[in-house]
Amino acid sequence: MMWSSVTIPGKPTILVVNASQDVEGWESDFCRRLFGALQRRGLQVLGDGPVELRSPEDLFQPGLQEAYNCILLFAHAGTAKEAPHAQLRAYWDRLNSRSEGRDTLFAVCTWEDYDPETTHDILKSPTNFAPLAVAQGSPLTPREAGLFFLKFFIELDLHSSDEISGRMVWFSWSKARELLRRRRLTGVVEVRC
Repeated sequence: MMWSSVTIPGKPTILVVNASQDVEGWESDFCRRLFGALQRRGLQVLGDGPVELRSPEDLFQPGLQEAYNCILLFAHAGTAKEAPHAQLRAYWDRLNSRSEGRDTLFAVCTWEDYDPETTHDILKSPTNFAPLAVAQGSPLTPREAGLFFLKFFIELDLHSSDEISGRMVWFSWSKARELLRRRRLTGVVEVRC
């Protein structure tokens, strides 16, 4: 596996974003629990809990432009239940359209609501935003998503002292993927590093 020479300055500082609008009724609780687990492990997460968003424009509200270098976004891929502005595609398009700003590691989860087209764009298309990214390559159960992203960020934090490199993203992804495999969980998460 070849990884890019991109580096993102600083130890991982994670902005956890819940854009799910709690469509299924459990997503906000899931995000709060994962946020708490990341905090208990000593990772740098911004705020007192996940940032709850109603639209992609809310990403650029005052107070969200703090010193993060990782975004962990939870949204839905797009079904009849969500308005188009509340779907992953709208958030990705808005983030990728901004030309200013710093490089960011972008991690995204849509649970069982998988969107292969947007995932392809996040991982394979040229980007103005997020030269390093992690996105699911299949539907994920909440258990698979929680285990994967917790392990991924723990490993990334453990092995990235003053910068996040493509190599460390790949290593952390490999460790998290192996955890799912050992637990006989079939969810797939892909990486751009």
